[in-house]
Amino acid sequence: MRNIIIGIFCLLLVSCSETKMLQSSLLKLNSSVEYLHDSPETSCFKPKQVYVNIDNAPIDTITTVSKLNGLLIPLIVFDYYNIEMKVKLGQSSIQENYNNFFFNSIAEESKRSGCFNVTDEKTNDSIYSLDLKIDSCNTISKYRKSFIFMYLFFAYSYSYSESGSPAETNLQVSAKLRKGDSLIYEKKYIVKRNQPFVPQPGMNSNKLRADFTTNMVEGLSLSTKNCIEQIVDDVNTSIHGSKGSVIQIDETLKTDNQQQEVITIPVEKKTSAINNEVATDQLERGDSVTFYNFGTNTYLKGVVKDIKADTLIIEYESFGKTKTTEVNKSDIKRL
Repeated sequence: MRNIIIGIFCLLLVSCSETKMLQSSLLKLNSSVEYLHDSPETSCFKPKQVYVNIDNAPIDTITTVSKLNGLLIPLIVFDYYNIEMKVKLGQSSIQENYNNFFFNSIAEESKRSGCFNVTDEKTNDSIYSLDLKIDSCNTISKYRKSFIFMYLFFAYSYSYSESGSPAETNLQVSAKLRKGDSLIYEKKYIVKRNQPFVPQPGMNSNKLRADFTTNMVEGLSLSTKNCIEQIVDDVNTSIHGSKGSVIQIDETLKTDNQQQEVITIPVEKKTSAINNEVATDQLERGDSVTFYNFGTNTYLKGVVKDIKADTLIIEYESFGKTKTTEVNKSDIKRL
């Protein structure tokens, strides 16, 4: 009986400190938010400069953990404990300063697909100015821990497990492009992304939490990439007036009492262009395949690790790291 009381007491102590323990562990981990610039390069003449000004990003200083729900069942010969926690990504888990990363990514993207140059200094040549305000930048996920303790006479056994959930990113950015004092266009960009998390089997807690953190940062990275590519495309069309450009605000038709119009442009949904020449039902674990990756907007090589009804778990290498992802069979092609 004494051992049972001690076991239950220890379990109660663990339940009170799980969020603090997980947060302390995650604060020691970080990952790079840098992404692969793979948009098509343009060879257009770039005589125009755009001064880019970015408001402070409303991203938390540190990654935080809070309790969502928990369950404790203390019995005489059986104890069960389960807790689900919410993890919110903060700057402490990102190697680069997010504000600097956002500006540098716009500058880099303008070199590839833009027909303008980006500057952070307001000079006489910078007749165009792009004011960006990051309204919200939230990446959250869930983390679960469970513990089972069984006691019978002089013998006992226990099991412990941890698991992570996909990361959800909600990024909202307001943009105003001006030429001198004239407003050319105003738009709010809203990007929502669900980043799947498929941990490798048999990994320990430290590796699981490191991959969990990397997955959250990667979700933010790819959401930022999506947003920046839209911004650069809209600045292109607004400055050069190409076909399908952003609708411009006619200053002559606007009165002091009229509310300024927010221009919205639908985000083009990318679909896979892979022709599935080989029946994927014939694939086996270990087969080498190519698959379309929506995050990097390119085709990657990988190896089949698991086969499900309509999807496959593919292991591949990205930025020197081995990762896994779940891909529809229709997006797979055997090598």
